[in-house]
Order: sequence, then C-alpha cells, then structure tokens
Amino acid sequence: MKLAALPFATLLLATTAHAAAGRLPVGVTPVAYDIRVDPDAAKLTFTGTETVTFDVAAPTRTITLNAADLTVSSARLNGRTAATITLDAAAQTVTFTLPTAVARGRHTLDIAFAGKINQSASGLFAIDYNNLDGSKARMLATQFEAPDARRFAPMWDEPGFKTPFTLTAAAPAGQTAFSNMPVTRKAPGPNGKTLFTFAPTPKMSTYLLFLGMGDVERKTLQAGATEIGVITRRGVVDQGDYALASAKRILAAYNDYFGVPYPLPKLDMIAGPGSSQFFGAMENWGAIFYFERILLVDPKLQTEDQKQDIFNVVAHEMAHQWFGNLVTMAWWDDLWLNEGFASWMASKISDDLNPDWGATSQTLAFARQGAMSRDARASTHPIVQHVETPDQIAQAFDDITYRKGEAVIRMLEGAVGPDVFRTGVRRYMAKYKYGNTVTDQLWTEVGAAAGKPVKPLMDSFTLQGGVPLIRVGPPACANGTTTLTLAQERFGLDATSKAPLTWIVPVRLSTDGKTMKRVDVSGSAPVAANVPGCAPVIVNAGQSAYFRTVYTPAHLAALRANFAKLSLDDQLGLVGDAYGLANSNDQPIERYLELIGGIAPDAAPLLWSLVAAQLDGLDGLLDDTPQQAGFRVKARALLRPVFDRVGWVARDGELPAVKQLRGSLIPTLGTLGDPGIVGEAARYAGQGEAVAGAIRLPAARIVAYNADAETWERLRVAAAAETGPVAKQIQYVNLGSVRDVALAQRALDLALTDAAPVPLRPGIIRAVAGQHPAMAFDWAVAHEAQIQTLLESTTRNSFIVGLAQGSGDVAVAQRVKAYAARAIPEGSRKPADTAVGVIEYRAALRARQAAALAKWAGS
Repeated sequence: MKLAALPFATLLLATTAHAAAGRLPVGVTPVAYDIRVDPDAAKLTFTGTETVTFDVAAPTRTITLNAADLTVSSARLNGRTAATITLDAAAQTVTFTLPTAVARGRHTLDIAFAGKINQSASGLFAIDYNNLDGSKARMLATQFEAPDARRFAPMWDEPGFKTPFTLTAAAPAGQTAFSNMPVTRKAPGPNGKTLFTFAPTPKMSTYLLFLGMGDVERKTLQAGATEIGVITRRGVVDQGDYALASAKRILAAYNDYFGVPYPLPKLDMIAGPGSSQFFGAMENWGAIFYFERILLVDPKLQTEDQKQDIFNVVAHEMAHQWFGNLVTMAWWDDLWLNEGFASWMASKISDDLNPDWGATSQTLAFARQGAMSRDARASTHPIVQHVETPDQIAQAFDDITYRKGEAVIRMLEGAVGPDVFRTGVRRYMAKYKYGNTVTDQLWTEVGAAAGKPVKPLMDSFTLQGGVPLIRVGPPACANGTTTLTLAQERFGLDATSKAPLTWIVPVRLSTDGKTMKRVDVSGSAPVAANVPGCAPVIVNAGQSAYFRTVYTPAHLAALRANFAKLSLDDQLGLVGDAYGLANSNDQPIERYLELIGGIAPDAAPLLWSLVAAQLDGLDGLLDDTPQQAGFRVKARALLRPVFDRVGWVARDGELPAVKQLRGSLIPTLGTLGDPGIVGEAARYAGQGEAVAGAIRLPAARIVAYNADAETWERLRVAAAAETGPVAKQIQYVNLGSVRDVALAQRALDLALTDAAPVPLRPGIIRAVAGQHPAMAFDWAVAHEAQIQTLLESTTRNSFIVGLAQGSGDVAVAQRVKAYAARAIPEGSRKPADTAVGVIEYRAALRARQAAALAKWAGS
C-alpha cells in the first residue's frame, strides 16, 4: 500500500512519534479549510473566518490547532455548539473545548479570529516601497515556512497534515489579490473592497499556502497546459521577461525529468520589493514568492552573477513544485528532501540548459566547500536531524541541509548513474504524489531502479555529521598499473570534531581523466587499489563524491606539476582540498600556497574566482594583525596579473565566467588595497548609471569600504533618496560595509532610525558585522530590545549571535556564550554554539598560520 494512502495516524507511527514535544495531539485530522480574510493594510491588522472540516478518530472534548499572534473570538462545532477557547502563546496553540465529546466521524468548526500584519517577512506581512513616481505604496504577502501559517489562521500547521484550501480575500478598490490557484469569482465586498475567491488547491501542507495583494501587474506566457506568470509592482513587469522565459524552459525539462507533469493550471512568480533575514524566495505551490533582486532584471543593476542567480533560484523553487510540494517530507526532520534535492536539481538543470555557465563546477568551487567547512566542526549535525520546536525547525535551514544535501545527492547519482537515478526519482514521484515521505522511501525507489540497495551508502552520509578524509598512500607503478592504498578517517577543523567515524565512500580514481576506477572505502582498514596508467593518480576524479583527499608530499608535487592538464573540476577539488587541509592542520599551508602560486594567469576564470575568495578569507583571518599589510601586498601581486587580463570593460564574446571573475576581483583587490583598483573604482562609481551595473556595483562597494566621512555622508543621502527597492538595499548594505570604525558606528546608529525601511535595517547591521564583528555583536547586545523588533520570528535567536561569527577573538566567544545563556532558550542555542565554535576555530587558525603567511608574503 502506498504510504500516502495510509490513515494519518498510521503515517505518523511509521515515521516519528506524534506526541513528541512541539507536535499536535493525534486523533483529529483536518480534511479541508475554507478561509476568508479581510486585511487592513494601513492599520497592519486583519480579521478572518474559517470553516475547517476534520475527522475525529475517537470521541474527544478538545480540538487543538496551532495559532500564534492571533486572537480567536468564537468557535462553533458543526455550526451550532459553542466552544471554550484557550490560547497557549508559548506552545503556539489554540484549544477548543466542547461541552460534550465530539463523536467519531466528520465535523466542521467555524472560527472567527484576528491577527496582525507584520513589517518583516513572517505570516502575513507588509512590503513598503515607492512607486515609480516616488509616491508610497504597500504590498501584502505571506511567508509560512517553516511554522508561520499559524500566524494567518488557526491550522494544523505541520507538513504531514495535507488538505485542500479554499481562500477568499478582500482587497481594496484598485488592488488585486493573488494566491496559489486562479481566481474563480470576484464580488463586491465590505467598505468598497473586492472579494477574490480562488479555486481549491490540491492537497498540500499549510506552509505552501500563499496570499498576496497590491497594485500590481501580471504578465503571462503559455507553456503547454500551464500558464506561467510574473506579478510585480506597477511599472516594472517587463523586468520579469528573463525569469518568464527561463521558467518556460525549466518547466519543460522538469516535466520530462520527473515523469509527472506539473499539476496546477498556473505557476505565478511574485516579485516582492523588499528583503528578509531568512530567505530570498519561497516555493508556495503555484505562487512562488521572490524578492525582486532574484527575479527581476533591472538593466541598470544587471550583472552576470545576478543573471545566473535568477535562473538558478527559479530552477530551485520550481524543483520544489515536485520535491516538497507534490511529495512532502512527513516532518521537518527530513527537510533536506526538499532543500538538498532542489539545490542539486537547480545545478543540474542549469548545466543542461546553459552549458557555458559551468553550474556544477561552480557548486564544487563554492557550495561544496562551504558545506564541508560547516560540516567539519563539532557543531555539525546529520542531514536527517530530529527537530521539535519552531526555533529548531528554523535552524534546520542551513548549509548542511542545502549544500551538503546537494553534494551527497550528486554523489549518489554518480554512484548509480544518471539514468538509473532518474528512474528511481520517477518511481518515487509516481508512488507518493500528494503524500508525505521519509528519506528511506527515496532510497528504496533508487535502490529498486539500481538493482542494489543504496541505503547503507546514503545512511553513512545522512544519519551522521562530518566529512570523510581519504588518506592516499604512496603510489607505485609497475607494468603500466599504479597501485596505492586508501584509508579513511575524519576531516575536522577543531579538536572535538575529529571523533572517529566511518562512511561508505565511493572513490573514483583516474590517471588520464577519462578511465575511471571505482573503489568503495568502508571501515578503518586501508584498501588497496590498482589504476591503469602511470601518470599521477587523481583521487575523487570528477569530484562527484563528498570527501577530502590528502596525498603524500611527492604525490601532491606530481599533481602540481601536472596541474594544467587536469580537468577544471579536478583543479577545483585539488585547490579546495589544499585550502581545507591547511585549515584543519592535516597539511601545511605552504603546500596550498605553492599550489596557487603555480597557477597561470590565463587559467580557468572559475579557478581564479575560487582562489580570490580563499585569499579574501585569509585576509579576514589576519584582520588587525601585524602580518596583514605584507599579506595584502603578496596577494595583490598574485591576483593583479589575472585582473589585467580581464580588465574593467567586458569584451564581445567573453565567457560568462570571465564576467563573474571581473565582478569578484574588483572588490577583492579593492579590499586588499590595490591603489589602481581603488582609484578606478572611484572614477567608475562616480559616473553613475552611465556605467554598466556589472562594473559600477563592485566599484561602489570599494568606494563605500574606503569611504571617509564626507563620502559616507554623500552615500547616505543617495541611499535615502533612492526609490528603487533593490538599489536602495544595495546602497544601505554598502553603508554598513565601511572599514572606518567611526563610520561603522554611524551605520549601526542609522539602523535604529526610520531612515531605512524596517526589512533593510538588519542588513545594515549584518554588513557592519562583516567588517567589525565584535563591535556589531556588542552593540546589538546593548540594543537587543530594539533589534528584536526588526527581526522575523525565524531569526530572533540566531541573528545577534551570528554577528560575532567573523571574529577571531576568544574573548568575544565568551561574550557570546554569556549572552546565549542569558537570552536564548536552551533548546534554541545551536546558532550560538556554532558561532562560538567558529570564533574559537578562527582564533586557533590565526595563531597557527600567521607566521607561515608572513613568510610567504616576504618571499
């Protein structure tokens, strides 16, 4: 029997105990919601009514739903019997108690309630912006993931409770309401408003419900049976053309890949002129919400990175329409089934449809390296992790869930083959559509397609945290075959992350980049491997598997001599591993420095983008040390010849990776103090919109970073006058990214005024933390009450501690611990623990590497 067809109580028993903390009681199951809301955008309040149909498994006098920040004025069972209402703010529930027990069977509950419209992206929220003529406007939208649908209406707000929703909303005259499904009826409403009623949704989880309204425009195109639309504030709808065209290409590819066509009649992409501390886009079924910067293409602000980001984010959110929306995790423990898969799918489809971007190579260079850095610390966690409270659910949206999840899915596809993996995914989609699953059910279907179990391999990567390290023994070649040994241990960046673990590691070996030998390394005993050929052996050839590799010095020297002949992915893997191994003290940093010192200026642009990011990281590590000045001179000498080849101005026909490299080298060299870059940046930024955004935006970052008081004030005035929401966000972030301490303090003070819209203010504070982490953290602690009013519910226990994470001072780590003990509930301290671990690691790393970096700078 399909799991999706099981009774709900049975489904819960098959996955996790439903009576656990943070979960609703069993026995009462929603069948359908009919919700009507009437927002008052000016007063930031709304009223609502709902009729929820539900099934009762056994007689009960109490019915408990989730509710947060709501007042509930009345409730009647089956339209007749009044219920007593009890709200529990801490548990985020409302309980309706009946005078007599509700009989087994189907019933309805009519509820009247009221709530607040937030100014940050949580529940129903307001987005304030300026029209093109400068007049003020307000758009409303909803954000319900993870547990915030309960701020909109009383609901069974858990992903396993899938039901249809019928939604009706009252919009002011001249405004449009939009939701997951098409409008079926418009009728006169109260106070001159219009009532928009939408078609019932398919069975879906509460967090996927969406409502928006405002003075908007909608532009559409047809893609087979699906109408794809983009919805924007008035006057900028044409800036959605690129996203529309991209979505049409992606939809056709996904319909084919998943084997189950997109099931809704329309797919809207909504552009919100604001920002969030927590998310950039949300996969509401049929009504994907994006902030403007990652959906619309403003010609004045366009860069190559933005163009690719739009495509990749659209691809990510559209992948969720299947992986997450059609088939949904039973509980947040398996969030990675949504996010890891969507991240992997976005890279894959970007590679297929835009091969000149090298999307998968970009994930190897940055996303996988970021995942390993997070995963190699004591504060890591398994991909599949147990969560209970709303805070813990929010904290699950991290690099382990997204980036490591993406990396291990890519590893599995490489292990079984792309065609076999796709067959398994199609089986999974067809079997569980409109239902809920756990991770093992995906492994079952992929294993069935492969003809062998994949669960043992994948369990070793998803049920425990940590990064494998494959140590390669000295290679020996005889009779045209190279023999070596492979032994696994754990890669760790701090002492407590090196506790022994083992994985089943699928290792690919190659001497020519074409002939691959597969060896599975499991357990702690060394495994012998034979590889055809006598050229230097690349371990993890193609870089499809999730592990780091450490070679003997002689083996690494041979690979370094042969570096230019390696594939780009293997070059990225070798440089990424050398950097990571230096940070973990498994290999001297001198080997990394020797490796990058031998890379030719005309090497692959993506490779140099990675090196530039690594050097920028080392520069940050040396902040406020005597070694920093010399390091910057050496780093500039390494990067400047690369920039001289790229130049300031794009050439006809240049590769997208060259454009991206230019966009990264300008701010990197400017931060490193290259006088030519700093001077030219001021010249280009001063020309305004006469200069393309791809040059002007990175130049403006450098001008802000180096600003004196007069320049900073000029930039502040410009930010205040800016009416474009994306440009305004960029300019306020730049104000916080200033190097000068006194000006950074002015930026922090600015964040507590009404100068910037509420959603932008946390971004200013974060920008200051990027340059002055201890200062930003201490200031935020001193102004905690004011800052909490700016934050979304999902970030209230992580934002302030996260500001300190860039510090390398153990005294700051102690202050974070003290703050967390005082201000954060014990079960919500994972972000604080992570910040403390990162700070302590950075302090130890600086003490260990500063001398070697100084020696390199003097060479």
